[in-house]
Amino acid sequence: MNNIVITIGREYGSGGKYIGEEVAKRLNVAFYDKELLHKIYEENGCNYSLLEAYDEQTKHSFLKALELVYTDNPDSVFTEEKYYELVRETIKKIASSESCVLLGRNTNQILKDEKNVLHFFIYAKDEEFKIQRKMEIENLSYEEAKAKMFRVDKMRKKYYETFNKTHWGDKYDYDFCIDSSKLGIEKTIDLIVDIVKRFQEGQN
Repeated sequence: MNNIVITIGREYGSGGKYIGEEVAKRLNVAFYDKELLHKIYEENGCNYSLLEAYDEQTKHSFLKALELVYTDNPDSVFTEEKYYELVRETIKKIASSESCVLLGRNTNQILKDEKNVLHFFIYAKDEEFKIQRKMEIENLSYEEAKAKMFRVDKMRKKYYETFNKTHWGDKYDYDFCIDSSKLGIEKTIDLIVDIVKRFQEGQN
């Protein structure tokens, strides 16, 4: 197998981003989060602020009606459907050309038919685990962290289900669903790296 791709969906506070970054470092492959938006911007000349505005979230109907346009083409209206099309095309291009870890953005659905991909969903049944992590990392109060946890997960769920017929976090959409509060962040990283290496061995 020439390349291996890992997709990671995650709940807010579960450590999914950090886990993805560390897995990528240990495997010596690229990591894509906001880097994906930069790649879309560089290759398509889109207004970067609009890419950020649509990133992993859906818009209310009145915002969809606004004339958000490409910076290099004032005749082209930018919509969430256009955003998703650009994301899908870029993810497929990346996955076909290099080994990497891709965070969020429905990558598991976009690459569901690819043989060289492993799909993970990182969650934590222990809400206190998630809240305490975000209190420390983002310097939030308990109330702020808890409110943000529900808000961000609701936004990610809506985004995922806007473009898919299945539910966000559904075990059947992933190869592995891991509760990071059970093993802890570092051992979750160890587990994923071990799974990836075993998968690679089986493909060679």
